[in-house]
Amino acid sequence: MSWDIFIQDLPDVPSINDVPASHRPKPIGERDHIISKIKEAVPFAEEQDRDWIFIRQPGLDISIQLHMDGPSTVRYLVAHVMGGDMSAACVAAILRSLGLRAHDTSTGELFDGYSLDESL
Repeated sequence: MSWDIFIQDLPDVPSINDVPASHRPKPIGERDHIISKIKEAVPFAEEQDRDWIFIRQPGLDISIQLHMDGPSTVRYLVAHVMGGDMSAACVAAILRSLGLRAHDTSTGELFDGYSLDESL
């Protein structure tokens, strides 16, 4: 089963339903810093082009698309999880490294990376 996780600037609220309608997410950081933090969490992550990072190992199948706001600023990321029993834990590790939360389209709820104890 595949699903998408939108990693972006989200407020500290308990549920996606509690995000105020007036909330406008800010960019999450500079591309080089974001890439560095992802590779800190997942050293075998591979860049392809300027807009994609692939994470493929046994139990992991994730492609991360960088959505840019100009040439060097990342507005948000989308983790396309294609499968793998460790993929959710991998995305959680990335979120912890970035200090961000995400919207998990498989549940419709927030995903903050702290609800999973598994490590890579």
